[in-house]
Amino acid sequence: MQNKSWCVAAIFALSIFQNLAFFRVFATTPSYYTAAVFEYVQTQNCTSDPEEAQEVLRFNLEMYIPAAKLARSKGADILVFPEYALFPECNRTETTLFCEKTPDPKEKANPCVEVERFKDSPTLRTLSCLARNNSMVIQANVGEYLPCEGEEPACHPSGNLQYNANVVFDRDGTLISRYRKEHLWYEPHFDLPFEKQCPIFTVDFGTFLSYVCFDIFLERIIETIKEDVIDGIVFSTMWENTMPLGMTVEFFEAFTIMMNTTLMAACIQLPGQWAVGSGIFSGPYGALAYTFDPDGINKLVVARVPRRDHVLEEPESSITAIFFNGTTSEWKSDGVYVPEEGSDIILPPARNSSHNRYHVINMENYTLHQITLPHSYMEECNNGMCCSLEYSADAITETYYFAVFNGTQDTFYPYYWGEEDCLLVRCDAAHGRECATFPLWTNDIFHHVNITANFSTPFVYPTVVNDHFRLVPYKDWNYNTEYTLRGHQSNINFDSEKGQPLLVAGLKGRLYREDPESSFF
Repeated sequence: MQNKSWCVAAIFALSIFQNLAFFRVFATTPSYYTAAVFEYVQTQNCTSDPEEAQEVLRFNLEMYIPAAKLARSKGADILVFPEYALFPECNRTETTLFCEKTPDPKEKANPCVEVERFKDSPTLRTLSCLARNNSMVIQANVGEYLPCEGEEPACHPSGNLQYNANVVFDRDGTLISRYRKEHLWYEPHFDLPFEKQCPIFTVDFGTFLSYVCFDIFLERIIETIKEDVIDGIVFSTMWENTMPLGMTVEFFEAFTIMMNTTLMAACIQLPGQWAVGSGIFSGPYGALAYTFDPDGINKLVVARVPRRDHVLEEPESSITAIFFNGTTSEWKSDGVYVPEEGSDIILPPARNSSHNRYHVINMENYTLHQITLPHSYMEECNNGMCCSLEYSADAITETYYFAVFNGTQDTFYPYYWGEEDCLLVRCDAAHGRECATFPLWTNDIFHHVNITANFSTPFVYPTVVNDHFRLVPYKDWNYNTEYTLRGHQSNINFDSEKGQPLLVAGLKGRLYREDPESSFF
């Protein structure tokens, strides 16, 4: 309770500071800021040699430099780098070689200026100089090293703690935020922080939260984002894609629509390890710009983002490929390399990092109703939760199901959480199960889909996705939710005279109250 009170007080203080210190900036600048996220193809390997570890860091940091310069040339105010982009996931001993001591942001350290103090911290120094030399806010994900006393209960036998951490530098290179990942995902090489953190920072265009990967899926982020002073989330991730409702850009857009916020999400591109998909999303507009293409190409995604209480009157966005030889190319064909199938329960492990794979949810406990007619209406229930589907299509030539679920999602043991799901989805049979794999291609054209359900939670995340895993523009469908005596009634409605080849349309309700207290803050 004390930590939460401190966080609320800090947000209030920062809002006063923002209104006073930055009033002139808001009064004289446009109604938007420009954000950039870098989807990076991390190609380096783990090593137990300290010199080789420094070479890995140097190689990856050198790729950050052209990304920052390009982002600045496109007017970016903030640039976000992915999780695990500077080094791969390794064992604990190897990971230590990539970590650096990170000062408390209260010290207002500027590694780019304080050369002598940070002479042994090339990562922090490079990131600080990227921010300072390009006059932009930089968020990067790093490994943090913290020596500890052996007799301390939480101290690791190695004599140090190490964290998966985000660091944020302001336009002059000063470290203004450090956030240690609070919810690790199969990461024994990192430690959990001792207590809840308040991951807020304020810059000249708003107040933001800094989070990492799995953090966005759990209730902690909801607690903080409810503060109306928050303008958005800056998000570094190595997201493990999961069909049908847990793919990167799909969930990122759904989150921003539900929470009516902005999300700047930078994911590493390692399709063979389930990771691909980055973008910039804003609640009223959905995806402002995104990439989802397992093509082995680094991409810088840039978009204008409306400031709070402003309308985006002049949208502008771009995707630029940044090749390892230093050349760049404006990218117009995103999605071309999306394969038809990547379900990891029927495909062998990826032989290399470019072979696309994604997890699949076990649908055995879902209520499943196969649809075969070109248009129909149906209702289905699961554990007391009922959903309705009305749809029309030119024809149903492939396998689609109406699926409903209310219970504990435990596909990723030992992690589990509560969900209420209601969706129309393209899926095929495998291993004796009728809806087990999820192709990313389809030819069936839908003109109308309406899904309605009464959820027991207000946190219901909507999604509508097309062939080759293209997000259907939010202007082409709508989502609404309201509280009634029967619960939180949520609805998706898609209408298209021309029709679109839909892969999935659905609602994911998160039952945060059913998440295990022992696993999370």
